[in-house]
Amino acid sequence: MENRNASALIFNGKDKPIEKNSFPLPVKLSNYEVLVSISLSTVCGSDVHTWLGHRSFPTPSVMGHEMVGVIEDIGSKVTTDYLGNKLTKGDRIIWSMTVGCGNCFFCNNGLPQKCHDMFKYGHSKSDAQPHFTGGFAEYIILKKGSSIFKVPSDITDDEAAPLMCAGATVTSGLEIANFQPCDYIVIQGCGALGLYACSFTKELGAKKVIAIDTIEKRLELAKLFGADFTINAKKVGEQLVQKVMEITNGNGADYVVEMTGDPKVITQGIKILRIGGKYILLGAIYPENFVTIDSSEIITKCIQIFGMHNYHPKSLQSALNLVQKTRTKFPYSKLVGPVFQFSSNGLEDAFNSLNSKDSIRPALKPNIH
Repeated sequence: MENRNASALIFNGKDKPIEKNSFPLPVKLSNYEVLVSISLSTVCGSDVHTWLGHRSFPTPSVMGHEMVGVIEDIGSKVTTDYLGNKLTKGDRIIWSMTVGCGNCFFCNNGLPQKCHDMFKYGHSKSDAQPHFTGGFAEYIILKKGSSIFKVPSDITDDEAAPLMCAGATVTSGLEIANFQPCDYIVIQGCGALGLYACSFTKELGAKKVIAIDTIEKRLELAKLFGADFTINAKKVGEQLVQKVMEITNGNGADYVVEMTGDPKVITQGIKILRIGGKYILLGAIYPENFVTIDSSEIITKCIQIFGMHNYHPKSLQSALNLVQKTRTKFPYSKLVGPVFQFSSNGLEDAFNSLNSKDSIRPALKPNIH
């Protein structure tokens, strides 16, 4: 490769301007690296929380961890994807957002996403080489050990990009709870994760899906993603538990999945679970998210509670398979948009769009293939 530069959008911290900077691309990759030209990046809710300063974060950084792109150059030792499919220049790919060492206690016990020495795309400093470590850039350089998945030709960029966080997080939560066909599941929150949860659990055997949110537009969208019942929490207020009990014939739900990011809904979630039900917590992950619960409810109702952060690469495989299988049933492309300009102002506009809940997954297109 000849000497050339590419652009990246740099986050410098809360209330500081995002900068569009140029960095040199590597002339030669290592044997285990992959250079990817990014065609679509979507904005995750955690990106917005970082931008708003809700958690500590390494800066300066190229944020973004949901994307899809095309291999422009590939190291000699990277020959196949996670499933053994041959990889070559020009292939369209997604990949697990975390890279584990493969040797530590957690890597050896089924949790490589919690590796002692974990690397996470879109969550590291970008002031030194390789610079291109996140999705809000024209290119990204994949590290040794990245779990890559070749994107099937019938899946669009819009359908693929959000799977790298939202889609795989949902399948990861369902897998840790050993989700099985059931009568009723309640989805708390109808952002991207909640909408994936509606369609995925419907496909996996939930007879009735109950979606809860405070935004009517998102509840209408949930119906397109498999929700049989929708409840506007703002409109029903304290009657929410009663509404769920009426739908579930007084028994409660087999599963409840928390996707709101608001810990206050957890007490409600416990109340609407049936005896022996399972509660999957995926949204309220930020520090200081305290909630007071009645432990007797958990014990006397024989409830199981599961938490999941990040995901095993197999969960990304599951999400990709589910979207490919159900893409004609559910309108996954409706999750993505509007597309904003690949610029400092464009990224801030995208953050504001998601923060105001005007969009589900606003996007940037650094390169159009």
